[in-house]
Amino acid sequence: MRCMNIPVQVSQPSVEKRRGFSLLALGFRPFFLAAAVFAVLLMVIFMLGIETGIWHYNYFPLPLWHAHEMLFGFTVAVIAGFLLTAVRNWTGMDTATGYALLVLVLLWLGGRVVSAVPGVPEWLIVLIDLAFLPVLALVLAKPILKSKQMRNLSVPSLLLLMAVGNGLLYAEMLGLSDAVNGLWFSVGAILMLISLIAGRVMPFFTGRAIPDAVIKKYPMVEGLALPVIALWMVMELLFPDRTVSAVAALAAALLHAVRLYGWSCRGAWREPMLWVIHMAYGWLVAGFLLLALAGFGAGSKLLALHGWTIGAIGMFALGMMARVALGHTGRPVSAHPAVVWAFLLLAASALIRVFMPLLFPSVSEVALLISASGWVLAFATFVWIYAPYLIQPRADGAEG
Repeated sequence: MRCMNIPVQVSQPSVEKRRGFSLLALGFRPFFLAAAVFAVLLMVIFMLGIETGIWHYNYFPLPLWHAHEMLFGFTVAVIAGFLLTAVRNWTGMDTATGYALLVLVLLWLGGRVVSAVPGVPEWLIVLIDLAFLPVLALVLAKPILKSKQMRNLSVPSLLLLMAVGNGLLYAEMLGLSDAVNGLWFSVGAILMLISLIAGRVMPFFTGRAIPDAVIKKYPMVEGLALPVIALWMVMELLFPDRTVSAVAALAAALLHAVRLYGWSCRGAWREPMLWVIHMAYGWLVAGFLLLALAGFGAGSKLLALHGWTIGAIGMFALGMMARVALGHTGRPVSAHPAVVWAFLLLAASALIRVFMPLLFPSVSEVALLISASGWVLAFATFVWIYAPYLIQPRADGAEG
């Protein structure tokens, strides 16, 4: 098996154990912890709002707040933590640490808080929240340009595409746009980034864990992986709820199914750190398939959306956070038993949220409550197990 353009971890020899507070030593530490804590709070607040009918002052109505914060709060924090760490590995150059990293975290946090503060002008809410992704893109582009790794500029480019999606959501809130659905655009941009990252790490992780694995990468499929998602995004924006967008979704489902098939091997299902990201990518495929079926009159676009947000985005985020945090704190990449249960809980949450309402519409509210509970328990487990790892220095005494 030959893997091209695989990121190589920058390792440094350890001379002695480090002590102290290391939360700001590297990007994954504060952002992964913030993402997991926020994932719990976001879902608890949302469910309390649903069950009680009470929603405190907020710029967004409750359903849109939930959708917006799931994407631009939780998901963006995971992305920031991963990319600040990965770009350091790819380029061999430092990314934000210490006070510079703290400023980034506070900018992300500001976007979460400002919409809930009474009296804040609308323009300031929009400005603060929209600032984070372009700033992060700039921080990441600098070492990429310095190291002349032009191929990796696709990463900050996708962050800017996500920022456009966020801007479209605010445009809808401001009444500036009725035709453009910023939510679908934003999800599509995130799926493109997942597809890009998965193409780099999944064959590599599988090859390391299962040395005799036969992994197939089809050049045409790899070349079309991102464009087919972009095609669906355009069709969804221009022709929502039309057959043409359903056909584009079906094409994306088939192509990414072939891609996943090439990466898969039987042994992957014995390794929790592998099967969680394979299952997540399976949900990326399933989401497109469910969306295509909804376009042809069977099922619901909302269920397809939750297949993506819980299954693809949520499971990929949890799996990557679990793996990256172990490797970059100098610990063996082996899933803690409680974390395996967290993976299973999140897998069950996705299945329940999508298929219970699809098969038994009368139990939709029960499915929502059960699914939300599984989500909360999964990410609370991550916080419980990983918070000490993320706060304390590396176990091997190295920097980072």
